[in-house]
Amino acid sequence: MRLKISDIPEGGLTQELDLPVEVRDGAGPDTAHVLIKLFRFGKKVVAEGTVRITVSLNCSRCLKAVAYPVETKFSEEYNPAEALDKEEEQELTDRELDLGYYSNDELDISGLIREQVLLSVPMKPLCIADCQGICVKCGKDLNEGACGCKTEEVDPRLAPLSKFKELMKDRGAS
Repeated sequence: MRLKISDIPEGGLTQELDLPVEVRDGAGPDTAHVLIKLFRFGKKVVAEGTVRITVSLNCSRCLKAVAYPVETKFSEEYNPAEALDKEEEQELTDRELDLGYYSNDELDISGLIREQVLLSVPMKPLCIADCQGICVKCGKDLNEGACGCKTEEVDPRLAPLSKFKELMKDRGAS
């Protein structure tokens, strides 16, 4: 969604809107409810507000669908991109890392909202805290019960030691 910088009044602009946000590629967008306040100070613009969304994710252990609610606050500062062109190459400071840029008197807030949602979503979401995952052999969901697969698997690097153990048992029994 694009907002015209020149349309922001002296006292600021408050908007409440619903925006589609795509969190996972190919999964389709979820709808974010956004309350945003924009303030203009000369050519500088400050955007602050809140984002509420329920994101559709998959559990990283059992792959079940998980509805993950997100509510986050944000505050970003934007300067015109023309100011960036005039500056010489220099090292960024901590303060400059939180700066954004706009061009053609328009600010696209879709990227800001998507960024805030992505920063709030866990890297490895879980359906429940102690999710057991799926069996690596048969693929059964272990949260629904044991699968019956033989779980005693010897690391192939240690197989010669198990043969040695059997040999020692045979010698001790004679």
